[in-house]
Amino acid sequence: MRKGNNPAKLGLPAYQPKRLGLALLSYIPSQSGYFAQSLEVLRYQIASIHHSTKEFDLLVFDNGSCPEVQDELRKLQSEGYIHFLVLSDFNIGKTGALNWILSALPNEFIGFSDGDVLFRPGWLEKSLEILQAFPTAGLVSVQPCLFDVLKSEAYAHHLLEKDPGYRLYSRLPDPAVVEEYGRGIGMDSKDIEALKQKPVQVVEETQTGVRALIGQSHMQFVLPRTVARRIRSLPASHALFREETKKINAYIDELGLVQLTSLEAYVYHMGNRLDETTLDEIRRMNLDTILQRSPGKRSTFSQPQVFPSKKRAMQVLGWLAHFTLFKKTLQRFYNFLFEYYAQEK
Repeated sequence: MRKGNNPAKLGLPAYQPKRLGLALLSYIPSQSGYFAQSLEVLRYQIASIHHSTKEFDLLVFDNGSCPEVQDELRKLQSEGYIHFLVLSDFNIGKTGALNWILSALPNEFIGFSDGDVLFRPGWLEKSLEILQAFPTAGLVSVQPCLFDVLKSEAYAHHLLEKDPGYRLYSRLPDPAVVEEYGRGIGMDSKDIEALKQKPVQVVEETQTGVRALIGQSHMQFVLPRTVARRIRSLPASHALFREETKKINAYIDELGLVQLTSLEAYVYHMGNRLDETTLDEIRRMNLDTILQRSPGKRSTFSQPQVFPSKKRAMQVLGWLAHFTLFKKTLQRFYNFLFEYYAQEK
């Protein structure tokens, strides 16, 4: 039976989400073999996000990792580095997790990333710049698009060709971007050199001069919540299957929304091994110190609006609460009042 009144009914405000909700997908079923360094990679990813992003809610969706990894994620949440944590007993697939993420996060903008991506300063600012310059953009990534995920089946970007506010042209990609991308996904040198000679399609918003590459990505992206809610449920029969993951790009294209990426790489695919190049960047960003400085637990609710007199009283009480004896006395008095009003009348 219920006894007394739930204090939450007395005007306790609900937490108001940040503008960006960023979701990471982790799957580390063991800490050996292919996954031997995956937890370390994930920790550096989380550190890079805190280093490079000011205001955000961080969700980690763990897709059935081993107990040791899930324990570490709980620890990171308790220290304030993860704000929302979903621990699945099963691997429901990348697209299965995306279905959950895209329909659940309440933020104005929803970001997604695989669990092995390093975030660099400016990544969010560039994402929002492109979204603002291209009102019909449905998805933006800050990993330059070097492959056509939809294999010339996309049509939404052709609408830009008819708009005088945009200029489209082809050019060769930045060789340094190709080198980094190829190394991150384990391409051999021959394929990397061939990719350097493959033109990419650029679109420029003529009034602002903002440029982007036309193309799709599902390794990392940001999209408006309004778009996320319009995406059809993704098929999820496999843990990881290219034909299923590219459906998110196909569904956004069906909505008549263009998908764009930055020309510069603001994120970097670390993969499952920390090579010396990756470690050099980690050292430059000083990421080893990030997770050692606990940000503390964030407030779970927004600050309520109060009258000036009440605000002054609360400030005085807050100051007095620094004194242990006074704080304990207040707690005892609060418990006494709760027990008194909880009694049956």
